[in-house]
Formats: sequence, structure tokens, C-alpha cells
Amino acid sequence: MSVWAAILVVASVTALAGCVGDEQPGSQRAATTPAAATTTTVPAAATPTDPGRSGSPGTLDDPVTRRVNLAPVDRRGQATTGWTIDGSDDDPSSPIDCGDTSRVSPSPAAVSGDIYYCSPSAAGADACWPTPQAQRMLCLRDPFTTTLDALTAQALVAKVSPPKDPAPLGLLLANGDHCRLRDGGAWSSPEGHPDYVGSYSCGPHGDVWAPQNSSTGGINKTVNRWTVLVGDITGPLTTVPVAEAYYVATAP
Repeated sequence: MSVWAAILVVASVTALAGCVGDEQPGSQRAATTPAAATTTTVPAAATPTDPGRSGSPGTLDDPVTRRVNLAPVDRRGQATTGWTIDGSDDDPSSPIDCGDTSRVSPSPAAVSGDIYYCSPSAAGADACWPTPQAQRMLCLRDPFTTTLDALTAQALVAKVSPPKDPAPLGLLLANGDHCRLRDGGAWSSPEGHPDYVGSYSCGPHGDVWAPQNSSTGGINKTVNRWTVLVGDITGPLTTVPVAEAYYVATAP
């Protein structure tokens, strides 16, 4: 699929929920966060920064990329205040695969333990929390909403630690684009950079691209205000600053 190798952590069983799959996420190792970067945890329903609120902390013109930890689910497996649950897309006859009691993979965007990557990639279930109801996961598919999708999993899962260097699930760029972490799929490469791969799908200005051997999924974290290369497959790639980067966490 991409430049990321699977992170497999096997541990003791948690009797919360479980899942089944056809592929694992690739490894995406992020560089060390600059000391000046700011981090905010959002335990309740709070949507990412509104691009229209120019000038407030973490907005498009801020000189430092703001790291936001979205925490829509608590340790009891319940949605936190303000987040809604949508079960309309659930198909118990085709359960997602979050692993089992002997093999699991963490969400690539997790900064807390027991947040899972589930396949197939078409389900968009790469950030899922177990619940008290067996075989039921709450998955954050779109980090720019306050909706969790309830999906049926196939099996109970082992506990899992977060990846050492998580990749943001979403990026808010300085041009206003919303970018979502790639979860599988077949992408073409930019005509001017046939050796590049797509790492984030974005808005009208194109997608985020990176060399195949990029250790950060194309995010330049060597500066306080991170940058990415954005464009479509036919035009030039442009360096665009990252205003906010969204990770996933578990609320107390």
C-alpha cells in the first residue's frame, strides 16, 4: 500500500470488542516534534479550527503547527460529550478486522493505547475504539466531524500500545484544505515525480505527496510550522504549511 510497515503488538486480552482483515497499515515513522509546537487534547466534541477564525490560536496564520489530540471515546468505551454515534453503515455480515487475541495493530494516528487499525481499507476504520459491547467498535473516519461510526468487528482483541511515532489522522493546511491520512487504495503518482506516493487525500488544491522512502509521510517537521507538498497528478507540487495536525487519543 504505502511507505508504512505494520506495527504489531501482542499483549493480554481485553474483553471489550474485536474485529477481521485483509491488509495491515504500513509503517509511518514521524520525525521528532519541534520543541515550540503546541499540543491540545480535545476530550469532548470540538471540531478542528474553523478556517474562518483567522488570528486565534491554532488558526491558518499561526507560526507554529498546532497538534490536536481528538479524544471522542473514554476508557469505558463510551462516546464523550458532544460526539454522536452513527450505526447506519454497519454490516454485521461483513465485519471489519481489527485483529484478535494474538495479533493486533494500533491506529497509525494513536497517541493512546487500545486504539486499533481495522481492515479492509475501504472501511476507513483506521482509528477505532473497543466498547463494552462485544464485537462493536467506534471508529473515527473523518477527523473533521464529530461523528463516530459504530461497526461490527469479528473477534475480541488483545491490548495494543500506540505507535512510537504516530502519523496525524488529519491535517488542516494553511490554504484551508482538509487532508485525511491515506488508508490503502491505488493512487497514481504525479507526472513530474513518478517516484512519489500519496500520503494524504486533500481538498481542491490536490493531495499530499512524498518520496517512497519518506519517514514522515511527506510532512516536513524540521521547522516549527510543518509543511507538505501538495498538488494533483498533472500539475506542479507546491509547499504548503500545516496549520493543525489531528491525532487520536482516549479520554479519561
